[in-house]
Amino acid sequence: MDRYISQGKQMGLSNVALLGPEQVFFDPRAVLKCRWGCEDYFNRSIKCGPRGLSQDECIEMVRRYQNILLLHGHDAHLLSKAVLAVERSAFLDGHYFAFGIRYCKICKVCAVDQGQPCPQPDKVRPCDQAMGIDVYRTAREKGLPCQVLQSKDEVQNRYGFVLID
Repeated sequence: MDRYISQGKQMGLSNVALLGPEQVFFDPRAVLKCRWGCEDYFNRSIKCGPRGLSQDECIEMVRRYQNILLLHGHDAHLLSKAVLAVERSAFLDGHYFAFGIRYCKICKVCAVDQGQPCPQPDKVRPCDQAMGIDVYRTAREKGLPCQVLQSKDEVQNRYGFVLID
């Protein structure tokens, strides 16, 4: 796992932490925030929703992984790219079930948000909230910063996951 931790840091992330499956916290209220607190949910964009999976199925899938990387950064685009890069490296190393979880911010300007088809649908991964992951608690339990921002001028702490078995 050290290789993937180093890769994330070399890409400019602030932190990359290794978690066990029991260190990822779930809460159905995260799904509630996803469905009612996000402007994209009702657009049914490619970026949103667990694609028919129940929260129990999402929890079961995440719990099957022995190594989960929590990637932390401040730039949404960079974080999305890093999640995919680490996922790909793990896959190429033989971890064929390697999988990223991160709200999509791959493109600087989202074609879907402009009413166009996604140019990279194979790179879209599920959003952590749609899967019921309590990112705030997961990050805080690992000693990483995650708080509600009081103004748009504050630096955002953004998180993504890479599941590796």
